[in-house]
Amino acid sequence: MMGGDERWREPDRRFVISGPARPRDLRDLMERPFFALGKIPRYAPIHYRAGYTEVHVIPDGATGMATIWDADVLIWLAGQIVDALNHGLWVSRHVRFTPWRLFADLGWADGAHQYRRFHGALARLAATTVTTTIRNGPNWQEKPFTWVSDVRVSSDDGVALTLPEWFLDTIAEPTRVLTVDPAYFRLRGGVERWLYRIARKHVGRQRGQWLFETEFLYSKSGSLMQRGDFASALRKIAGNTAFPRYRFAVFVSRGVEYLRIEATAQSTGPVDKPVRHPVAINVDGTVGLRDGIPFDRSENPHATPCHITESDGRNLVHNLKSLNRCRESRFFAHRISGRGGKRKKAQEAVADRGTGVP
Repeated sequence: MMGGDERWREPDRRFVISGPARPRDLRDLMERPFFALGKIPRYAPIHYRAGYTEVHVIPDGATGMATIWDADVLIWLAGQIVDALNHGLWVSRHVRFTPWRLFADLGWADGAHQYRRFHGALARLAATTVTTTIRNGPNWQEKPFTWVSDVRVSSDDGVALTLPEWFLDTIAEPTRVLTVDPAYFRLRGGVERWLYRIARKHVGRQRGQWLFETEFLYSKSGSLMQRGDFASALRKIAGNTAFPRYRFAVFVSRGVEYLRIEATAQSTGPVDKPVRHPVAINVDGTVGLRDGIPFDRSENPHATPCHITESDGRNLVHNLKSLNRCRESRFFAHRISGRGGKRKKAQEAVADRGTGVP
């Protein structure tokens, strides 16, 4: 969180979106099960535990859980807020915008169908309750939030809504936000979208191959599919889906099934502050679990993290400059360089005039 200088924040005013911005996703959301991966309404909650990290997502009985497609709205809003901060403007978690601006930026065709889709997304985002240990302190159970609240839609003023403090505080830290390729929004399947987010967060611009055990990915997805069906879906997706900037393949080695991910081109754009990885340029990493992580149970926090193995006589991890101990995600941990100094003195962005939040 920003601490110290908070002049970038205007809690009693509404941040008005008026132009395009690059879409950005939150690193904390990209590998953990915060959203439903299917379009059929999901009413079953998510209870995810891994080490000291917990994510609990409770859907509404009428609308169902917010989906990974609904999260497009959050990705778009995150991009708008980061763009304003990068230009030294103040922001607020109270936001106003016109639907056509979002449709244009995300490539949604303007029409009655897209308005229905948009209204459905807002309803599910407003009705899904999230509780997590991530950056919430020891009293995290007392800090539930919904993705949006106080939603108002009118033909005259467009859309007005409020984002949770948790979301805004995350956006304010540049190292916690990544740009998203616009082609991501054209991925049709929920698992495909989730896989892109995994690749974007953990592979990024790195060369070489990253291997993820299929069983491990299943434990992180929150999918309601059976394990075998999930593995089958991964094989089909890897063989038939064209992903922006990444190539996927599934193979089996010594009885363990892996998903291989490698970057096919330079990243869609830099993180707002460069990220330094302890892994060397040419690194093939394999990550996963041998015994599986039961989805509804906690991992042993003292368990040996990660598995670095050899397969078919070929060392899967080589030329390592430095290797951090894997954290709760069991991915290779990255050292992230923070932004030095304080944010520029906030300037006035396009905003509603008047008292309070209109």
